[in-house]
Amino acid sequence: MRIALFTDNFREDMGGGTRIVVDLARGLKERGHDVLVVTGQFVDGAGRGLDLLKLPSLRIPLYDKAEMVFPCPDLIKRLREFDPDVIHFHEPFTAGLIALIAGKALKKGIVGSVYIDPRHLSRYSLRIDRGGIAKALVGFMGRQASRTIFISEYQQNTYRRFLGKRTPVRVIYPGVPDVFFRKRVCLDSGRVITVCRLAPEKNLRFALRVMAEVQRRVDAEYIIVGDGPERDKLEKYARRLGVEVTFLGRVKREDLPAVYSDADLFLLLSKTETFGLVFAEAMACGLPVVALRRGAVPEVVGDGGVLCGEEVKEVADAVIRLLKDRPLRERLSEKARRRALRFTLKRFLEDHEGVYREVINI
Repeated sequence: MRIALFTDNFREDMGGGTRIVVDLARGLKERGHDVLVVTGQFVDGAGRGLDLLKLPSLRIPLYDKAEMVFPCPDLIKRLREFDPDVIHFHEPFTAGLIALIAGKALKKGIVGSVYIDPRHLSRYSLRIDRGGIAKALVGFMGRQASRTIFISEYQQNTYRRFLGKRTPVRVIYPGVPDVFFRKRVCLDSGRVITVCRLAPEKNLRFALRVMAEVQRRVDAEYIIVGDGPERDKLEKYARRLGVEVTFLGRVKREDLPAVYSDADLFLLLSKTETFGLVFAEAMACGLPVVALRRGAVPEVVGDGGVLCGEEVKEVADAVIRLLKDRPLRERLSEKARRRALRFTLKRFLEDHEGVYREVINI
């Protein structure tokens, strides 16, 4: 098949949604498909070995490293030359709107994927909006597409009533590369790890309060992997709380399995995950999870960890129990690995191929 992927951002150093698009592009190419990635100007190593069409773009100051793309005169000509079987846009922003217009003009099947929680758009743009703009935009785009893909049942339920009853919808869970699936050797390192973008929606201030309580009661090492606009503020906040924490910064994805494997448990207390790819990656490495019972997290983590309410003592108690109880940690480690098998990259790619075939045969 010939697939044109439209995305405002195509980078290795951004969040989970962008990482999913990169995995899809690379995976489809490895499986023998012809892939054209239509994106903005600021592509990093994610574009290696791929056919790229870089549209004019501007950086968005409200969101770290994000871009907004614009059409160019060569777009339709290049698409005609490529002659895609399917046009697939990722997120309903400017690249999505351009994909929709191009797809209608060329009479191609259109697939749309949505990763964002509606509250994220509110956080970075109109603070008075409570997700209504994102829901309306997703609803409009979904009604125009041949198929709309969500990454969790939770996310589908969030948007479903905005799409209309007849809009074809699929849930396809993101995929974890095989390198993350490894046999777990349980340690007693006392090490707790968080991997995420350092941004307000990840609720890291609350995580630091939790770890302050944990470290008052037991010996525990806390490591935060990732970078983002909140890093300086979080480092100052950690010093104010007296938390001993190491900010490792961004780690290459291929090096993450070794980082996960050196820890005893994975902690992420975000409240707005539409999937949470890092949960699945950590679980594939055999790490038990401590997380909040919010968003899509219960759907992803299942019995591979401990889910809590947003109370410092409750979460701290869960962390301490796992650090002190090695047999429990070993049991949850095995459950986490089994749970993560639902999220293989092979299944993720096959599910997308199935959607593309449906659209081509409409």
